Amino acid sequence: MAQWGNTDDAANSVIWASESVNQPANTANRNALFGNTTANAYFDGVTVGQYGVDTDEMAAARDAGDPKPPHAGWVLKTEGSGGRAGRTTYETLVAMGTMSGDAEDGSFPDLNIRILTQPQDDSANSASDEQATFTVETTSVPSGSLTFLWQYTANTSDLETFSTTVGEDGFSGQTTATLTADANTIADGTLVRVVVSGGGDSVTSDSAELTVT
Repeated sequence: MAQWGNTDDAANSVIWASESVNQPANTANRNALFGNTTANAYFDGVTVGQYGVDTDEMAAARDAGDPKPPHAGWVLKTEGSGGRAGRTTYETLVAMGTMSGDAEDGSFPDLNIRILTQPQDDSANSASDEQATFTVETTSVPSGSLTFLWQYTANTSDLETFSTTVGEDGFSGQTTATLTADANTIADGTLVRVVVSGGGDSVTSDSAELTVT
Protein backbone atom coordinates (compact mmCIF):
# COMPACT_ATOMS: atom_id res chain seq x y z
CA MET A 1 0.00 0.00 0.00
CA ALA A 2 1.20 3.46 -0.83
CA GLN A 3 0.03 4.92 2.45
CA TRP A 4 1.60 2.43 4.87
CA GLY A 5 3.67 0.13 2.66
CA ASN A 6 1.34 -2.83 3.17
CA THR A 7 0.01 -5.22 0.52
CA ASP A 8 -3.53 -6.02 -0.58
CA ASP A 9 -3.89 -8.78 1.97
CA ALA A 10 -6.25 -9.28 4.90
CA ALA A 11 -3.36 -10.24 7.19
CA ASN A 12 -1.84 -6.78 6.67
CA SER A 13 -5.13 -4.96 6.96
CA VAL A 14 -6.07 -2.67 9.84
CA ILE A 15 -7.93 -4.70 12.46
CA TRP A 16 -10.17 -1.84 13.56
CA ALA A 17 -11.80 -1.64 10.11
CA SER A 18 -14.50 -4.08 11.23
CA GLU A 19 -15.79 -1.44 13.66
CA SER A 20 -16.95 0.51 10.59
CA VAL A 21 -19.65 -2.13 10.09
CA ASN A 22 -20.49 -2.37 13.79
CA GLN A 23 -18.45 -5.54 14.34
CA PRO A 24 -15.88 -6.07 17.13
CA ALA A 25 -12.28 -5.29 16.17
CA ASN A 26 -10.80 -8.78 15.98
CA THR A 27 -8.93 -10.91 13.47
CA ALA A 28 -11.95 -13.00 12.39
CA ASN A 29 -14.11 -9.98 11.61
CA ARG A 30 -11.23 -8.20 9.87
CA ASN A 31 -10.65 -11.21 7.62
CA ALA A 32 -14.38 -11.58 6.87
CA LEU A 33 -14.70 -7.91 5.91
CA PHE A 34 -11.59 -7.79 3.73
CA GLY A 35 -12.59 -8.30 0.10
CA ASN A 36 -16.20 -9.12 1.03
CA THR A 37 -18.51 -9.29 -2.01
CA THR A 38 -21.51 -10.95 -0.34
CA ALA A 39 -24.58 -8.72 -0.40
CA ASN A 40 -26.39 -8.06 2.90
CA ALA A 41 -23.56 -9.61 4.94
CA TYR A 42 -23.59 -6.64 7.29
CA PHE A 43 -26.50 -4.41 6.24
CA ASP A 44 -29.58 -5.14 4.14
CA GLY A 45 -29.44 -3.64 0.67
CA VAL A 46 -25.70 -2.99 0.51
CA THR A 47 -22.48 -4.89 -0.07
CA VAL A 48 -19.63 -3.69 2.15
CA GLY A 49 -16.01 -4.77 1.84
CA GLN A 50 -12.61 -3.46 2.84
CA TYR A 51 -9.92 -3.15 0.19
CA GLY A 52 -6.37 -1.94 -0.28
CA VAL A 53 -5.76 0.63 -3.00
CA ASP A 54 -2.29 1.71 -4.13
CA THR A 55 -1.27 4.64 -6.32
CA ASP A 56 -1.14 2.47 -9.46
CA GLU A 57 -4.74 1.36 -8.92
CA MET A 58 -5.76 4.99 -8.39
CA ALA A 59 -4.09 5.98 -11.67
CA ALA A 60 -5.74 3.09 -13.53
CA ALA A 61 -9.18 4.08 -12.24
CA ARG A 62 -8.61 7.68 -13.25
CA ASP A 63 -7.43 6.61 -16.72
CA ALA A 64 -10.59 4.52 -17.04
CA GLY A 65 -12.66 7.66 -16.59
CA ASP A 66 -13.52 7.49 -12.89
CA PRO A 67 -13.65 11.15 -11.79
CA LYS A 68 -13.34 10.17 -8.11
CA PRO A 69 -11.13 7.11 -7.79
CA PRO A 70 -10.58 5.71 -4.28
CA HIS A 71 -7.69 7.10 -2.28
CA ALA A 72 -4.47 5.19 -1.73
CA GLY A 73 -4.56 3.22 1.50
CA TRP A 74 -7.29 1.11 3.05
CA VAL A 75 -10.83 1.86 1.95
CA LEU A 76 -14.31 0.64 2.81
CA LYS A 77 -16.27 0.06 -0.40
CA THR A 78 -20.07 0.19 -0.24
CA GLU A 79 -22.23 -0.85 -3.19
CA GLY A 80 -25.97 -0.30 -3.10
CA SER A 81 -28.64 -2.67 -4.43
CA GLY A 82 -32.35 -2.44 -5.10
CA GLY A 83 -33.29 1.24 -5.16
CA ARG A 84 -29.64 2.19 -4.63
CA ALA A 85 -28.23 -0.05 -7.33
CA GLY A 86 -25.28 1.49 -9.15
CA ARG A 87 -24.24 3.70 -6.24
CA THR A 88 -20.72 2.96 -5.03
CA THR A 89 -18.91 4.89 -2.32
CA TYR A 90 -15.41 4.64 -0.87
CA GLU A 91 -14.57 5.61 2.70
CA THR A 92 -10.87 6.08 3.41
CA LEU A 93 -9.82 4.34 6.62
CA VAL A 94 -7.28 6.50 8.44
CA ALA A 95 -5.81 5.99 11.89
CA MET A 96 -5.62 9.29 13.75
CA GLY A 97 -6.43 11.03 16.97
CA THR A 98 -8.38 14.24 16.49
CA MET A 99 -8.66 16.77 13.72
CA SER A 100 -9.34 20.46 14.13
CA GLY A 101 -9.71 23.37 11.76
CA ASP A 102 -11.97 26.19 10.69
CA ALA A 103 -15.65 25.43 10.76
CA GLU A 104 -16.04 26.07 7.04
CA ASP A 105 -13.50 23.34 6.34
CA GLY A 106 -15.61 20.65 8.03
CA SER A 107 -16.53 17.57 6.03
CA PHE A 108 -19.35 15.11 6.45
CA PRO A 109 -19.42 11.38 5.63
CA ASP A 110 -21.58 10.12 2.77
CA LEU A 111 -23.95 7.99 4.84
CA ASN A 112 -26.02 5.17 3.40
CA ILE A 113 -29.10 5.10 5.63
CA ARG A 114 -31.14 1.95 6.14
CA ILE A 115 -34.48 1.57 7.95
CA LEU A 116 -34.35 -1.65 9.96
CA THR A 117 -37.87 -1.47 11.46
CA GLN A 118 -40.66 0.56 9.86
CA PRO A 119 -43.24 2.43 11.97
CA GLN A 120 -46.23 0.22 12.77
CA ASP A 121 -49.95 1.07 13.02
CA ASP A 122 -51.09 1.84 16.56
CA SER A 123 -54.34 2.64 18.36
CA ALA A 124 -55.26 4.80 21.35
CA ASN A 125 -58.47 5.40 23.30
CA SER A 126 -59.61 9.01 23.53
CA ALA A 127 -61.85 8.47 26.56
CA SER A 128 -58.85 7.15 28.49
CA ASP A 129 -56.63 10.00 27.25
CA GLU A 130 -54.24 7.53 25.62
CA GLN A 131 -51.40 8.20 23.22
CA ALA A 132 -50.34 6.07 20.26
CA THR A 133 -46.64 5.43 19.70
CA PHE A 134 -44.77 5.12 16.40
CA THR A 135 -41.11 4.09 16.33
CA VAL A 136 -38.47 3.67 13.63
CA GLU A 137 -35.17 1.77 13.94
CA THR A 138 -32.32 2.80 11.65
CA THR A 139 -28.65 2.30 10.87
CA SER A 140 -26.14 3.82 8.45
CA VAL A 141 -22.96 2.87 6.59
CA PRO A 142 -20.63 4.18 7.84
CA SER A 143 -22.09 4.69 11.28
CA GLY A 144 -23.03 8.35 11.71
CA SER A 145 -25.34 10.84 13.38
CA LEU A 146 -28.91 10.75 12.05
CA THR A 147 -31.78 13.22 12.39
CA PHE A 148 -35.51 12.50 12.39
CA LEU A 149 -38.47 14.56 11.19
CA TRP A 150 -41.96 13.10 11.46
CA GLN A 151 -44.73 14.05 9.03
CA TYR A 152 -48.48 13.46 9.02
CA THR A 153 -51.59 13.66 6.84
CA ALA A 154 -55.28 13.20 7.50
CA ASN A 155 -55.98 13.06 3.76
CA THR A 156 -55.35 9.37 3.04
CA SER A 157 -56.60 9.72 -0.53
CA ASP A 158 -53.71 12.04 -1.42
CA LEU A 159 -50.35 10.96 -0.02
CA GLU A 160 -48.72 14.12 -1.40
CA THR A 161 -50.29 16.11 1.44
CA PHE A 162 -47.89 15.09 4.22
CA SER A 163 -46.90 18.01 6.45
CA THR A 164 -44.41 18.31 9.29
CA THR A 165 -45.62 17.45 12.78
CA VAL A 166 -43.33 20.08 14.31
CA GLY A 167 -45.43 22.72 16.05
CA GLU A 168 -48.65 20.71 15.71
CA ASP A 169 -50.67 20.16 18.89
CA GLY A 170 -51.16 16.52 19.84
CA PHE A 171 -47.75 15.29 18.71
CA SER A 172 -44.56 14.88 20.71
CA GLY A 173 -41.13 13.50 19.85
CA GLN A 174 -41.38 15.02 16.37
CA THR A 175 -37.59 15.05 15.86
CA THR A 176 -36.75 11.77 17.58
CA ALA A 177 -36.97 8.11 16.59
CA THR A 178 -40.30 7.80 18.47
CA LEU A 179 -43.41 9.88 17.80
CA THR A 180 -46.45 9.95 20.07
CA ALA A 181 -49.93 11.08 19.00
CA ASP A 182 -52.68 12.16 21.42
CA ALA A 183 -55.98 10.39 20.69
CA ASN A 184 -57.90 13.42 22.00
CA THR A 185 -56.24 15.73 19.48
CA ILE A 186 -55.18 13.76 16.41
CA ALA A 187 -57.92 12.45 14.12
CA ASP A 188 -58.70 8.78 13.59
CA GLY A 189 -57.08 7.46 10.41
CA THR A 190 -54.21 9.95 10.41
CA LEU A 191 -51.08 8.61 8.71
CA VAL A 192 -47.57 9.35 9.97
CA ARG A 193 -44.13 8.74 8.50
CA VAL A 194 -40.57 9.86 9.27
CA VAL A 195 -37.77 11.31 7.16
CA VAL A 196 -34.36 10.10 8.37
CA SER A 197 -31.39 12.22 7.27
CA GLY A 198 -27.63 12.33 7.69
CA GLY A 199 -24.47 13.04 5.71
CA GLY A 200 -26.36 14.30 2.67
CA ASP A 201 -28.59 11.22 2.44
CA SER A 202 -32.24 10.91 3.46
CA VAL A 203 -34.74 8.07 3.57
CA THR A 204 -38.51 8.24 4.08
CA SER A 205 -40.21 5.47 6.03
CA ASP A 206 -43.44 3.67 5.23
CA SER A 207 -46.64 5.21 6.55
CA ALA A 208 -48.31 4.02 9.77
CA GLU A 209 -51.94 4.65 10.73
CA LEU A 210 -53.44 5.98 13.95
CA THR A 211 -56.70 4.38 15.02
CA VAL A 212 -58.67 6.31 17.63
CA THR A 213 -61.09 4.18 19.65
